[in-house]
Amino acid sequence: MKQLRNSILLLVLVGGIFLNIERLDVGNTPDVVDMQSFVYVLGGVIVLVHLLLEGRWQPSVTFSLVLWWLVYLALKVLLFNQRPLLGGTYTYLTVTEMAMLGLLTVACWRLSRDLGEVRETIANVTLEDVSDRVKTMEEAEREIAREITRSRRYNSPLSVLVLRVNPGEKKLFLRRSAEELFEGLLERYAANKLMRVLDRELRRTDLVIDRSKQNEIVLVLPETGGESTATLTERIRHLVKENLGFEVETGYASFPDEALTFEELVDQAKKRFRLISSIEAESKDERS
Repeated sequence: MKQLRNSILLLVLVGGIFLNIERLDVGNTPDVVDMQSFVYVLGGVIVLVHLLLEGRWQPSVTFSLVLWWLVYLALKVLLFNQRPLLGGTYTYLTVTEMAMLGLLTVACWRLSRDLGEVRETIANVTLEDVSDRVKTMEEAEREIAREITRSRRYNSPLSVLVLRVNPGEKKLFLRRSAEELFEGLLERYAANKLMRVLDRELRRTDLVIDRSKQNEIVLVLPETGGESTATLTERIRHLVKENLGFEVETGYASFPDEALTFEELVDQAKKRFRLISSIEAESKDERS
């Protein structure tokens, strides 16, 4: 939030200078900076483009500067050519106009970037873009029962995958990525970012169950056996590490080989990730 506030203040400051620079008097010479009217219109266009297209268009600051300077030069040479581009005082005016447009571009680019980060943070906290996919345990009970019944009737595989943010990794992630959020939302923030990654990887038939009280996410994977679940688990762990920078603890169990009810599947899956955690801890101790 501090960055957003600073970006707003920077845009207000630059905008104030941009709109009032013609009032600057040097010695006995009034209106020494006499910018052409189209420069002010172009400045307004720059502000509108960067703020209205935030989220859909976020080029680099270098690209933005080059783009708007080229637009300025094209307008100056082709349409508003009543004054020379270079020569004497006109060189000074051209440099001043380009400098003011450049400062305005940088200020708008920074504000657009910070607005995008705030929007992404809100999306991570509220989970608004995947909220229809994620269900609580109470909401998912009927679908879980239906999938278990179908697997029993047709003797088809079904797996349950349980994930949770590694406690040690979670502290590192929260310090790095969510220091500006309220302390009470930090854990939720990490879990929601994890669910957004899962939403992009899972099939529409897979169920995502949010068990926030247990600090767990449970995936119900119809028509998925143990071998396929193991492959999916490794892919998810890799994607989470690559995209979010922290590791998740995972455990899975398959119907009917390891358990016959949903609760038993979850218990078996949790036993497996505790076993994996202990094995990883032992291997770290051996290396040290």
